Amino acid sequence: MASGTSGDSGGGNPTSNWNFYVPFGEASASSPPPNPPLHHQQQHKTEEHAEATLPEARDTIKATPKGSVETDTYKTSFREKWTTFWSLSVPYFRENGEGRCLFAGLIVLMLLDSGVRVGFSYLARDFWSALGDKDIDAFYRIMKQFLMALLFLAPVNVFYRFQRQRLAIKWRKWMTERILRLYFYNSHQVYYHLERRGTVEKDEDVGIVDNPDQRIAEDVRAFTRYSLTLFLTIAVSLIDLVAFSTILYLIEPKLFLSIIGFATLGTIVTVLLGNQLVRLNFERLQKEADFRFSLVRLRENAESIAFFRGEKTEGREISDRFDRVVNNAYSIIGTMRDLEFFTASYNYLTWILPVVVIAPQYMAGNVELGVVQQAAAAFGHVLDDLSLIINQFESLSEFSASIGRLHQFVRAVQNADPDLDDSAPLLGYPPGYDGHGSGASSVGKDGIFNNANPDTRTSPLSPQESIEKSIQLQELPPSANTMVASTFALAIKNLRLDTPHGQRTLIHSLNLELKWGERLLIIGSSGIGKSSLLRAIAGLWSSGTGTIERANTVDVYFLPQKPYCPLGTLRDQLLYPISTGHSNKLDEDDNDIENWQATKTAVDDQHLLSILKDVDLGDLASRIGQGNELEGLGTTLDWSSTLSLGEQQRLAFARVLVHQPKMVIVDEATSAMDVGAEERMYSLIQSMTVISVGHRPTLLGFHTKRLHLKKTPGKDYCECTVDDILSNPNSVNNEEVNLFFR
Repeated sequence: MASGTSGDSGGGNPTSNWNFYVPFGEASASSPPPNPPLHHQQQHKTEEHAEATLPEARDTIKATPKGSVETDTYKTSFREKWTTFWSLSVPYFRENGEGRCLFAGLIVLMLLDSGVRVGFSYLARDFWSALGDKDIDAFYRIMKQFLMALLFLAPVNVFYRFQRQRLAIKWRKWMTERILRLYFYNSHQVYYHLERRGTVEKDEDVGIVDNPDQRIAEDVRAFTRYSLTLFLTIAVSLIDLVAFSTILYLIEPKLFLSIIGFATLGTIVTVLLGNQLVRLNFERLQKEADFRFSLVRLRENAESIAFFRGEKTEGREISDRFDRVVNNAYSIIGTMRDLEFFTASYNYLTWILPVVVIAPQYMAGNVELGVVQQAAAAFGHVLDDLSLIINQFESLSEFSASIGRLHQFVRAVQNADPDLDDSAPLLGYPPGYDGHGSGASSVGKDGIFNNANPDTRTSPLSPQESIEKSIQLQELPPSANTMVASTFALAIKNLRLDTPHGQRTLIHSLNLELKWGERLLIIGSSGIGKSSLLRAIAGLWSSGTGTIERANTVDVYFLPQKPYCPLGTLRDQLLYPISTGHSNKLDEDDNDIENWQATKTAVDDQHLLSILKDVDLGDLASRIGQGNELEGLGTTLDWSSTLSLGEQQRLAFARVLVHQPKMVIVDEATSAMDVGAEERMYSLIQSMTVISVGHRPTLLGFHTKRLHLKKTPGKDYCECTVDDILSNPNSVNNEEVNLFFR
């Protein structure tokens, strides 16, 4: 179909058949003006097409990292594109019965709609014949038939469009929830590993995946909406092609044969002239994302830029990125201009060609005026159907780029999940997989959980070799008797810690045991690997060899140097990561979170206010609640900008007091506090097992053990020294301060 089929897929106003001829193509500057009386179908369908247009990257908030290389998905063949489209589309209809029912209903409405259009072509024929014969009785009889047909047409049209939009929403909901489950709602923290890999190395299979936020929020929406539009466009075109080709052949066989050759020529020329639109639209998504990211980055770092007086430099960078957007836009419209030199001429010819062929028979009195009109309308329908690629080329090129980006992202997410092998279908689960990483861990002897790590998923080694070449993290069972069941809260055996992908060894042959209630301080020069060791203990890094046995994840709490403040109320900040006031079907069967929440004692608001006082934030709730502390707990603000870094760090310690974990990992989480505040915070967690990273000598007084990492002469990795802190933890003498700086 012409532009009409691009959006409405045959759901337009069939009264357009009452025109002498419905013009071909979209109503645009490059196409001829529409016939005067009734051009509703083209207008309606063009509006519908605008709804299905793929989103710009303006909604993106993150740009492609410098040096990243996207897979050239726009260079793949049509067969590969079709295979990708099919693999992304099928899972929903295979797994969801409601989706299949909605789709079946949509097909029924589509067939009814097509039947109505064929019927209207005959009404239009009789209408024009009555006018030509000046038959007033026939004219009014046909008008009555037309009004009766409208009573049937209106609900079919309305429900057809409603059903399509409803199915698109449900499909998007299903696909988004499935991708979110695969992306971050499982025990493997795929979102973290995918992001980390994207900053260090390109995956040979999927490339560096930029802008996951855009791909989830925008590309999924565009895919579901336009997929339905594309399918219905093709389906309606095939139905129309059969119906109106029959009408056209019965009227004039020569006209039918001429249209086949005309449409074939037009399609070939359009593909040759517009092929580079696919590449240009693919590049447009990235360039728009880069421009938007530079603006967001300016907003987020406004204070630092103002201190540096770097606005001119930032302005030049933003202008440079915008110039790339503009240059890309010029390239697109230049290509479209060259293409429209052909399509405009093509459109004008379709106005006159059917009339020229059938006019001699009308002049000879062999056919009525209504037959001329019906032949012209049928010619328009058939030509639109055969010229689908011509009319949809720009939209198809955008859709092609979107499919490639969505496929690349989904495949990268599944590649990062060790429970999904290469045979797992896109968006599909293999047998026994529940979407939460149920196969990620197995209970070994002594009740210890042996967790696989996502880093082994994309290793070029065999599964057994991957296990042997990665750090094995073993977790104690989460229970109140854990401290009795195991002597050590942390046991590190023969640990060799490498950077991701093994470029460099950071730590070699580390052995360490930390009993329950002991507090370990990790020190060393900047960049030596202190935070990397914490990542390995947390299970985020597995590059290397050896074994780490520690408390269960639900018994461990991590305090980073820059605290994370989630979206939500002050109460949410204190209870994080336990969600309050949110119900999400994604976590209905998440046993880890359910067990975690079940083991936490219910915390009332007065207790939360008391904890805020303990961390020197006693006036915070009252201040933001305008004197009402309970109002303050329920207030939602941008906490990252509302609170200073020191206040955010104290709020993070308040979370620890709320959750009461058995082990706390502190990564320079007191760097923005004064010495007095630091001492108060550590005194609050004195009863817990603590692992800290820091640079201040005063930290020695809050710990019982020290792990010193220092460079080994002539070697890349560092030397590890573990010793007990000599004096009482509450009293640090000069000798211990000197030891700190050795």
